Parts: sequence; C-alpha cells; structure tokens
Amino acid sequence: IKIIIIGAGIGGLATYHAFREYLPFATIQIYDAHPSPLQPLSDDKYSSKLQVIGGGISLGPNGQRAMAAFAPAALTYIRDRAFEYSAVKFVNQYGKVLGEFPFGSKERYGYGQLMATRAMVHEGFLVGEDREVDGNVNWSSNVLRVWEETDNEGCVCVEFVDGTVERCDLLIGADGARSQTRNALYGEEYKPYYDGLTGFGGFIPLSSFTPFTRDALIKTPKPTIALSRIGGFGFSLLAPLNSPDTQKKHIWFSHVEIKNPLPRDTPRFDMMPLLLDRHGSWKSIYDDPGDECQILFRQIITVACGSKEDNNWLMLPRFYTPLLPYWTSVGGLSGSQAKHGCGRIILVGDSAHALPPEGAQGVLCAVEDCLTLALLLKHFLNKLHSETGVDILKADIPQEVIKHAILKSAEAYEAIRIPRVNKILTQAKGKADRKKQIGWVQDKIREIAVRVMSYLPESFLHDEIFGYDVKVHVANYLDVSEDSL
Repeated sequence: IKIIIIGAGIGGLATYHAFREYLPFATIQIYDAHPSPLQPLSDDKYSSKLQVIGGGISLGPNGQRAMAAFAPAALTYIRDRAFEYSAVKFVNQYGKVLGEFPFGSKERYGYGQLMATRAMVHEGFLVGEDREVDGNVNWSSNVLRVWEETDNEGCVCVEFVDGTVERCDLLIGADGARSQTRNALYGEEYKPYYDGLTGFGGFIPLSSFTPFTRDALIKTPKPTIALSRIGGFGFSLLAPLNSPDTQKKHIWFSHVEIKNPLPRDTPRFDMMPLLLDRHGSWKSIYDDPGDECQILFRQIITVACGSKEDNNWLMLPRFYTPLLPYWTSVGGLSGSQAKHGCGRIILVGDSAHALPPEGAQGVLCAVEDCLTLALLLKHFLNKLHSETGVDILKADIPQEVIKHAILKSAEAYEAIRIPRVNKILTQAKGKADRKKQIGWVQDKIREIAVRVMSYLPESFLHDEIFGYDVKVHVANYLDVSEDSL
C-alpha cells in the first residue's frame, strides 16, 4: 500500500511516525512546499529556520499520551526543552488575582502540561524521533491539484507545479488551513476566514527585563493571563526551570480586534503605540518598584517592538476554517469528479479543523487524528487478512482489499473524530469571541466565572479533554480490546 502525505508540518510528520509504527509494510512519501528548515551544525545540533516561525504551543496530557504511542523519542525531545506547569493564574489589568485553577496536572493525567515553541515541537518530530526523517521529505514540492480516480482500480493523483504526477492508494492532507488537498473535496467552498482578531506575541529573553522583574518571574513562573474589557495579555516561562538563565525566555501573547488583517510585514515599531496604549499601564506583581516606568507589560512591549530579534515579535492575523461536514472523500468530491469517493483522500490537523488558540488543542487534535487513523487502518487491514488470507506484507495486495480497508477506516475516522473536534472548536470559538471588546456587565460576569472555576475540581474541568485516550475510543468504536490494536 502506497501512502502520500502532503505537508511536513507537525500534523504531517506526526502522521508519518504513526504510520511507520502501525503500518510498517506501507510505502510512505512526504511532500512539502517549503525548503527544509534544518541545517545541521553537528551530530546532535541543528540550526532551524523554524525558530522564527510560529508562536507558542500548550501541549496537554491528551496529546502527549497520543505521541507516546508512536513517537516517544520526539516526546522526550520536547519535554526536555519545554516548561512544565499544572495551573494557570488569571488576573485583571490592575494586577488583582481573579482565580487560579489546575490545567492538566501530571498527578491526575500522567503527563504535565507543557509550554513549548511550535519550532521545538516540529523539530522534535524531525530530529527527535529519527534523524533520517528530514532526508525522507520531498521539500520544495508545490502541489497544484489533487484528485481521486473512482474507477474499479481506484487511486489518488497528485499533480505538482512542475508538471509531475504521483499516484498512491491513500493521500493524507496535512497541508494546513489553506489546504490544496481540501480543495479536492470542497473546491473553494470552505475557505479560511479572518475572525476579526490579530494576535501579537513573541519570545523575550529574561535578560531583557530589569533584575527585579527577572527574579520575580523565575520565582513565580506560573502562566498568567491578564483580562480586561478590551482583551487579554498572557505570559509564561518557556524553558525548564533548571535550565541556565541565559537560555530562559518568556513567551508573551496578546490580541487586538482589527477589522481587516494587517499585512504580515507591518513594521513592529509601528505597532508599539497601539500596544502601549492598550496594555502599557496595566499592573502586575512583577513590576519593578524602583522605576514606575518599568512595569512588566511596558517592558515586554518595548523590547518586542524595539528589538530587531525575530523571535521577539510575531503578528498573526487569525484565520479559521468553518466546521467541515466531512473530512474524507467518502463525503464528497469537488468539480467534475464523481459525487462521492472511496475515502482515499483524508484530511488531518488544520486541513480539517483550524482551531482557535483559545482551545489550546490545535496541535493535540492533529496528533490524535494521526494515531486514530493509523490504528483504524491497521485494524481493518489485519481484519481482511484474517478473513481472506491475503498477506498484507506483500507489495501486491489486491486493490479491492486496499479499497475496502481504506473505506472502512475513513468512515470510522470521521465517526470518531468529528464529534470531538467540532465540540472543542465550537467552545474555543466562543472563548475567542469573548476576547473582543465587552461591556462592564460582561466583564464582571467573567470575573465571577473565573473565581467560581478556580474552586471546581480538575476532574470536572478537564477530564473530557485531557483524559482522552485515543486507543480507548478506537477500541470502543470497533468493539475490540485495546491490546488488539
């Protein structure tokens, strides 16, 4: 069975590792439109251009549990470089603590919450699990179009901008919110849309802060989110507590309600007045009492907007895809293709569901997608082997066998994943909408809600999300034991 993965981001590489673990007999090819982000410096060190692309990621226990099932070395790579925490503190713009509640503790879920950079997670999948992965990706390969042949033989075709065409039994679209693969199912019907918020953020070296603020941030490193009627501002440590101070950085993130998205190359210095006007006078326990001008929020904004360091500054207009009615070609094909396919085109990650960051589940849902699909393909191929005697390890598996296994896997994949992800997406979108400017009454209601939530048990708040185990849900759907997967 030949599988092509479009996209070598986190979702695409996670799919590659999951398939290698559970479908070792498959031939897997990966294509990505960008050049390789890695430049080897030595046997165990790399220079990554991805260090300046993408913001921070909160990796919850559910995603780590899934990663441990197919990429344990990548998970270790990430954990060794991330900041682990178990609670989040909420304050108002005057520095008053509104509440603090648990957010994925290791004691309850087996894995602690991690704060990491997107680049670090990507590198974990590129070099942490298997250093040969980078060499197995066909970099700088731009996809022009994708289509599924629905005749008796059946296959998926991928045409690249250079005119070459590749064929495969199964194609995985992991090419992000602006997915070319998704166009094979929907055309332009479900294009990403701008939600009216633009995110700002970056990574500030601790050495950039005043000594008082730097020491206070190290002593109380818990992630903090400050709330006001005009939006929020969050910050957190971004390295293990035992790492050298020279390697410690702080992640910061904010958002502004802007009607139309600004150009991505808007000079950061031009945004300083806007951010200082919104947050420059906000108070916190980290403010330097020796200098009234050196309050935390002003320090962060001044360093981020005034420095030339790429990592200090990110401006990300927020685009999301609407809820998709289906994620595989079983649901339909676009254009002149047959009305329905055989499930040979399957979307994972942001191609299927670009989640708002308020859900803190974007990467984690992508990882769950990959493991779910790998387990289902393994199950249905093994089932056909036991029922028909076909040796799935051979290169010449009958097409009818492959077609049936893929179809059943695609149907099960949608049945398991769509309800969970759509619920997370809907809840996250609601949180994002509440970050837009609100009235005084709404603000007070939110403060009361935060205080109430800080007294609720962690099981009530997070078991549905952080307690999720892909293997348990796949086994329950298939009515088999977990050990058989």
